[in-house]
Amino acid sequence: MKKSIMKKTRNCTIILLFSFVLLTISCQEEERELIDPTLDNTIPQGSQLAQLMRGIVTHDGSFDDLVDGGNCYSINFPYTILRNGIDEIVIDQISDYDLLSESDIIQIQFPITITKDDHIEEMIESDSELEVLANSCELQDEDIECIDFVYPFRFATYNSSNNIINTVEVIHDAQVYGFMDDLDETTLVAINYPLRLLLSDGTSIEVTHNNELLSEILTFETSCDENDG
Repeated sequence: MKKSIMKKTRNCTIILLFSFVLLTISCQEEERELIDPTLDNTIPQGSQLAQLMRGIVTHDGSFDDLVDGGNCYSINFPYTILRNGIDEIVIDQISDYDLLSESDIIQIQFPITITKDDHIEEMIESDSELEVLANSCELQDEDIECIDFVYPFRFATYNSSNNIINTVEVIHDAQVYGFMDDLDETTLVAINYPLRLLLSDGTSIEVTHNNELLSEILTFETSCDENDG
C-alpha cells in the first residue's frame, strides 16, 4: 500500500513537471508569435520607421545655438558665460537664453560638459575644441523636434542566436537611442502597443500598429518650427 502511494505521488510529480514544461514552451511560442519576423509589426534595422524613431529620440542641441554655435550638441547646465566682457551670467535653465541676443559677445567659461546628439557626454576645455565640434554638425540635423514619445513603453525582443525572449521597458529618449543602437541582426524587436505620441502643440495621439506609427510620424514630423541653423 505504501509503495502504491509513493508510486502515485511520483507519477503526479512527473505529470506536474511535464505540464509546467509544456506551459513554458507554449508561453514562449506565444511570445515568439508577437515578434515573428514574418509579421509586419517588427521593426527591421535600417527601415524607414527605425530611422524616424531614431530621429525622435536623437538629442536636440539646437536650443542653445546662440551660445555654442552647433545644433548637434548642447551644453549641460549649469555653466557660466561672460556677456559683452562685463556681465557674468550662470545659465542653468533654458529660459536663461531669453536674456541673450544675437548682438551680444558671449564668452563661455571653460571647461564645460556637452551632450551630443547620441546622448553621449563629453568634456570640452577650450573654444578651439568647441569650434571643431560645431564644424562637424550638419546644417539640418536628423532629430525630429515636433514629436516626442510618451514614456514609459516597452519593446519585445527575440534573439535568434540563443532563443532568448525579453521585454525592455524604456523611460527616456537616451535609453531608446542606446537600445536601438545596440541591436544586432540576430535580434528581432517590436513595440508593445499601444504607444502614445506627444505633439508640439501639447496634444497626444495613440497608435496601435507600426503602419499607424509610421503614418503619424510622417504627418507631424515637420509640423512645428525647428530651431536648426
